[in-house]
Amino acid sequence: MAAFRDFEIQAIRILADGVLTDRQLSALEQVAAPSRYEYTGSGYFLTVAHPELPSEPQTLSYPDVVGESGEITCGFVAFLGGNELTLECHTWGSIDVPDNFRELPVCVGTPPVNAVDLR
Repeated sequence: MAAFRDFEIQAIRILADGVLTDRQLSALEQVAAPSRYEYTGSGYFLTVAHPELPSEPQTLSYPDVVGESGEITCGFVAFLGGNELTLECHTWGSIDVPDNFRELPVCVGTPPVNAVDLR
């Protein structure tokens, strides 16, 4: 089994657009197991290591990426550096991300941006 679920790869692809190459993204899909996983009670951190990943630190948090499964809503942030990628999945609603969230069907997308005209 791959380290990342399909919905996690979708979230990473959105966050890493213009940052990671297609080759680096494909390498992520091939990683068999995470090097670290931590469930926090309201989400999780999942880390993989691969020599093709950047060594310089960078946080990928734009655009907002949202995952939904039933009434559970979550957000994603990716952290790069040291030839690792850590995906953070955190609660973005009134229901905490459960410990079995990775086993649920999750739809990933970006919410519409609400621009305010201050003129």
